[in-house]
Amino acid sequence: MHKERLLILIAAAAACSASDAPADTGATDGLTGLSGTPTATDGASSGATTGNSGNSGNSGNSGNSGNTAAESSGGADSGPAFDVGDGGQCMGKAAGIYCAEGNSYSCDGSGTVSGTETCTPGYCVETVGCVPCLDGQFDCVGAQVMECNAAVVPPVWQPVDTCDPTAGEVCSIELGACTPTAVIGGEKPTGTYYQFAYFDTSTAFQGGYDVDGIDDRLYVTSFSGGIDVYQVEGTDSDGDGVFEPNQHPDNPDETGPIEVRTLVLLENIAYPNSLSGSINELFITPTSLFVGGNELTEFDFATSVATVSLAKPAWINRLSMIGYDEVFDQWYAATESQRRVIQYDPVSATWGIAFDFPDMAGDHMDGLEIVTDPNTGVPYVYVSDMTSDFIGQYRKDPTLGWVQENLFEYGGTEGSLVEGMGFGPINHFWATGGSNLYELGGGDLADFVEPPG
Repeated sequence: MHKERLLILIAAAAACSASDAPADTGATDGLTGLSGTPTATDGASSGATTGNSGNSGNSGNSGNSGNTAAESSGGADSGPAFDVGDGGQCMGKAAGIYCAEGNSYSCDGSGTVSGTETCTPGYCVETVGCVPCLDGQFDCVGAQVMECNAAVVPPVWQPVDTCDPTAGEVCSIELGACTPTAVIGGEKPTGTYYQFAYFDTSTAFQGGYDVDGIDDRLYVTSFSGGIDVYQVEGTDSDGDGVFEPNQHPDNPDETGPIEVRTLVLLENIAYPNSLSGSINELFITPTSLFVGGNELTEFDFATSVATVSLAKPAWINRLSMIGYDEVFDQWYAATESQRRVIQYDPVSATWGIAFDFPDMAGDHMDGLEIVTDPNTGVPYVYVSDMTSDFIGQYRKDPTLGWVQENLFEYGGTEGSLVEGMGFGPINHFWATGGSNLYELGGGDLADFVEPPG
């Protein structure tokens, strides 16, 4: 019997739109004490979402600001109407601060916008502007239980307790306190995704374990040492005039033959430190790559210098899998011995347990990736198990904390293992199994990774 693979998908709530694939590199390859109405909309189709921000101090539960019923009428028909202005958000509005689509607008009273500010991550409050949190909210950042202090203007997140991961404690947003860890989610599938390209060592693929991507490039830790850089090209192989990345014989939404993908080896980057198979997951940026392992290391493309960025916590053996949330500036990590995602708090410089996910008959955990939904701005944390065939979706609810949103079922398999997992070319996931490299996406999963249009 061949081995299949498990991917568990976790959604961290967020508030602004971003893509997990940065631009190409030059390297080849109800606020207390304030009179105003907070506005927030769903960050995902399933419900309101939030995330935790690491950009400004101990930041946390940040809502996805945008239009609501309160916002739609918030000041739009108050005050005198004007026949002049720039025709934008301030037309017909008196002087003051207004909210729309996650932004704060300052109006000068003559119909002209005098200033704007993006409130995500955070909330927009009419007459006040952008705020990081609202009175009564809790959040979890690393091992810290965070509470919104709305007694100050503007309000701030502040730590109120620290959970002990060595005792199996995890922060609960719902309770605003530390609680024992518990597995989150069930095992009933609600959707499907598919496998597309498959390359083995008889092709340009040289073999390897850990992988990540950026634009049309894939970076793979090589069996021969260093990091191999590949280019992925899609071809309109069915001749209909357009490359259809999600077209698949089993996909009822886009039925047809899989379009041809071509893999080209571009170069091998010499890495100054030793790399071990399947425990050095990669994260690629336009200027550097990060490597997991006994610590998190950043390798600068321009200088070829590797520098330790983060140490692992003493209570796990290594940071075998890494993921970076670019929206909220936070690192996540995991090790193979537990189906558990941990989260780093840059302010206290400590790690804490984020959540545990179910055993889906897949041997052990073996991959982690974070991709921001380009349609909603929600950063999703994806985790992979080595030998099973499901994808789960979770989000960080502003009231309940982590909840399971969906469970996707794998539609078709080549029987390959997951030794490493990344995201990049064709807006799909890519996994390595040692002697093979393959592409995952489409189906219901496409709703969360494909750009609009």
